[in-house]
Amino acid sequence: MRNTDGLNKEEIMKAVYKRGYELEQRYYGCAQSVIFALQDYFPLNSSLVKAATSFTGGVASSIEGPCGPLSAGVIVLSYFFGRSQEDYSNIALLRRPGPLVRVYWDQFAGRYEGDTCRKVQTHHFGKAYHFLDPEEYLAYEEAGGHSEKCADVVGQSAAWLAEILIDNSIPFRSDKLFTDR
Repeated sequence: MRNTDGLNKEEIMKAVYKRGYELEQRYYGCAQSVIFALQDYFPLNSSLVKAATSFTGGVASSIEGPCGPLSAGVIVLSYFFGRSQEDYSNIALLRRPGPLVRVYWDQFAGRYEGDTCRKVQTHHFGKAYHFLDPEEYLAYEEAGGHSEKCADVVGQSAAWLAEILIDNSIPFRSDKLFTDR
């Protein structure tokens, strides 16, 4: 499928994946990295990156809550398809993003055998590391945490979200796709 700029969905998804992967490797903050990667290519408000800060690491690095990239996806899909302040009295719009969130959530949970940070870590490492314990955090990094495993989760999540956005006619910024970062 090609859009009016002659770019296909796979090219866009690949670019968004790469950006998300690199952001997580360099700056950490999985939920923020997903949103930042998408913001580079889609019309997202920059305040969403800041709002996603504490969703990282299963909410405040607890590892017990939803994986940060999953939470970021819910934020992004709600941003584009959710009920606005102007439409707040329209209760029917409250559930509008739900079917897209469910598609993303099911895809995520199916790939990583769960939806919490703990489950995603267990899928990748065979165990979960407690980020707030300095020794365990170091072991997580040595096992490829930010350098590979979680960077891949961020990139893949951003790519899945890009696909959902494209399939639902959200415009993207083609000027960003092939610039060298």
